[in-house]
Amino acid sequence: MHLLVEDVDAWHRHLSESGLTERFAVRMGDLVDQPWGMREFVLFDPSGVLWHIAQNI
Repeated sequence: MHLLVEDVDAWHRHLSESGLTERFAVRMGDLVDQPWGMREFVLFDPSGVLWHIAQNI
């Protein structure tokens, strides 16, 4: 799944601070600036779905 947001840094911070990874065994990657003009991170939800959460830069 791909979710395009306006402020990916705020999303990453919010999810990191929420304790989501510890409570639900969610894996979350670091923020990365991609060469195709997006800043993004990935998140594997508890059912194994890979989410790309990103914004255009």
